[in-house]
Parts: sequence; C-alpha cells; structure tokens
Amino acid sequence: MKQKRATAIAPANIAFIKYWGVRDTTRTLPYNGSISMNLDACLTTTTVTFDENLTRDEITLTFYQQAPHLATGVARERVVVHLERLRALAGTDCYAKVISSNNFPSDAGIASSAAGFAALTRAGVAALGLELDERQLSLLARRSGSGSACRSIPSGYVEWYLPSTEFDLVQWDQASYAKSIAQPEHWDLTDVVAVVDTNAKKIGSAENHRLATSSPYFATRLAEIPDRLAAVREAIVQRDFTKLGQAMEADAVSMHAVCMTSHPPSFYWNGGTMNIIHAVRSWRSEGLEAYFTIDAGPNVHVICETADSEVVAQQLRQLPGVEFTIANMVGKGTRLEEPTTPDVE
Repeated sequence: MKQKRATAIAPANIAFIKYWGVRDTTRTLPYNGSISMNLDACLTTTTVTFDENLTRDEITLTFYQQAPHLATGVARERVVVHLERLRALAGTDCYAKVISSNNFPSDAGIASSAAGFAALTRAGVAALGLELDERQLSLLARRSGSGSACRSIPSGYVEWYLPSTEFDLVQWDQASYAKSIAQPEHWDLTDVVAVVDTNAKKIGSAENHRLATSSPYFATRLAEIPDRLAAVREAIVQRDFTKLGQAMEADAVSMHAVCMTSHPPSFYWNGGTMNIIHAVRSWRSEGLEAYFTIDAGPNVHVICETADSEVVAQQLRQLPGVEFTIANMVGKGTRLEEPTTPDVE
C-alpha cells in the first residue's frame, strides 16, 4: 500500500436524552444510554490518506470561519490515538495525512467532536480497505474518546445502547453501540440551532464527564433516565411531539444541573442562553410548540415540527444575544460522499 485515500462526511447530532459521565475512559463506556437526532446541515468532512512516504501523522484542521492549521497538543494526540487503533485493525504501520473541516462552530455545544471522530472512523476504515458493518463502525467510533461519535454513524433517530446486564467491561465494550430507531423520513422535525457564542468552551466535555460523579445529583439523574429513554423512544415511534419535548427539556435541565453541582462546578449557559429558554417557554403558552435542549455549551437547540421551523428561526434571530441560526432537518448517518453547505442566516 503506497497510498490509499478516502473522504467521509459525518453529521453532528443533538441528544434528546444525553450521555453524561464516563464509566470507563479507556473504552468510552457511559453510565447511561442516550437517544439523538442526526443533523443534516452541521457536517464534518474528513479525508484520510495513508501514505508509505510519510514519517509521521499529519493532521490539518479547519474550524468554522478559521484558517486551516496543523493540530497540536491534545487535539493531535486524540486523532493519532484513534489512527493507531485503525492501524492495529488493519495490521499496518503506515502513517496518515488527515484533513478535516467543520461547517459549524466547534467546541460550542453542537457535537463537533462527535461528527469529527465519526468522519475520521469512516474515512480511515475505508482508506485501509477494512470491511466493517454499521455496528462495528459504531463501536469503533465510540472508542475514539468522543462517545457521542457512535450516534453519528447510523441514520436518523439513533439510540446508543447501554447493556442492562452487569457484564464485565470487556463484554460491555461489545454491547454498547448505536442503532437507528427510525430513519430520517419517519418524522419531519427540525433543530434550529440558536448560536449565541461561536468561541470554544473553556472547559471541554471530557473533563466534565470525569467530574460528573462528584455531583450529589448524579445518582438521581441516573435513576430518572430509564423512564425518560422509554418516553423518548415511544415518542419517536408514535410521532408524539409533546411527549418528546417534555422528556427532552427535563433531561437537558437535569444534565446541566449535574454540571452546575459538580466539584468544581461548570456553567455553560450565558445571558443569550437564558433569553432563548424563556422565549421558547413563552411561545408554547401562545400556541407555538417548540422545545429546547442544550448540550455542553451555551448554544441552544430548539426542536420543532418542520412546518413551524421558519417562524421559530425568525423569532430566535430577534432575541438579544442570538448571533445567527442554523436550521437542521433529520440527517443521514456518516457516509462516503460530498458535503453540503449549512443554511446560515
């Protein structure tokens, strides 16, 4: 193998029920299952080229509205560790050139790491000529260190399973994967991302996953999640928007309560975040049904039925603190194809 190249495009995803806290950092095994929706407009495109002439891995990243730069430090190390994982599967020691770009803000609560490592996994596997099925790709993406990457592999509405049986960690490693609950065409929902800050967050998700168990509320959150998972699963199958929204909002507040009560605490929200929360609740009382959810960052995902998405986006852009919005319908999973451009207004 002198040179082999592949390009993959992966969606970010927004979790309706969120994974928070890592049971095993080596395998990226979570404390709880989660359910998400893939986004069709927030995408990462990654090209991986394995080249025998390279003497080290070369990793170039292009973040949203920034110039390309060589990855250094922790960012480089995370990619190299995953490349080593791929090389071990293929039985090669060939170095790789990785070129990756996002068309949406990074490290700001829009699952850029999930999209990035899903794309790296899919492109790397293809470039090495490995034949892995969707479950195997999901398992491999999960082990990258960005657990949510496993949910960006399948299409549509996706559940990341946590075994209900107390296996040992090796068995859990094989049983914790992501699978589609329903394809994109099953239910016409839109995620209007209200961007209030494009800057990278000061404390990364990995650190706060580690701190989660220090919160006195963490055990309570875990006890609540099975019922919420069941409610969201049922809501997706039945297309019950009210049931989905109520469970989704409760889970978002629950996750951030853990962040705010960990030791030390983390506060992701800013004034713009709170403006959106209050507005969405007010809109519902006036008859516009929409619900908020917030990942590890200040930016807010407002979920609505697609028929209402233009009105929701227009009203969000009028709120103090909202810089712009990105409208996402339900997206396909990670694939080998050309990217699209997001609808930024």
